[in-house]
Amino acid sequence: MPSLKPPICSSCNRAIDPIEKAVKFYCGDCGKVMIWRCQKCRRLARYYKCENCGFEGP
Repeated sequence: MPSLKPPICSSCNRAIDPIEKAVKFYCGDCGKVMIWRCQKCRRLARYYKCENCGFEGP
């Protein structure tokens, strides 16, 4: 049976717990990379950076 890896927050690089109020969305610029944001980084408006195009957002 394959082990499942939790998603990683694009801002703080920590594993996101399944019960956490996190969000996921594709990069607003290129639309190719899935961005994950944990609850804490969303609340603190921490920046993230797209690995594909370099777009940064809060």
